[in-house]
Amino acid sequence: MAIVVCIPADNLGNKLFLKDIRRVDDKLFIKYRSTYNDIPFTETEIFIVDNGKNCAITGEDGTIIWRFSTKWLDVFESGIFERTIKS
Repeated sequence: MAIVVCIPADNLGNKLFLKDIRRVDDKLFIKYRSTYNDIPFTETEIFIVDNGKNCAITGEDGTIIWRFSTKWLDVFESGIFERTIKS
């Protein structure tokens, strides 16, 4: 069962959707999409920034496109939604 996390992307009501997190060696990859530009889910590497407090999704030139709390990653690792749905 896929877990899709929806988090606020800005103060205008746009949302950022995250799913399918995976680790390859020391890198983290995630699929994301937003309501800001309505692109399909795209897989990208995410980077831990701000002394481990946040994750960043960057553009090809390294500019941070999205930044979100690392606490959102806990949802994937804890399986909290999977346990809730199965209950």
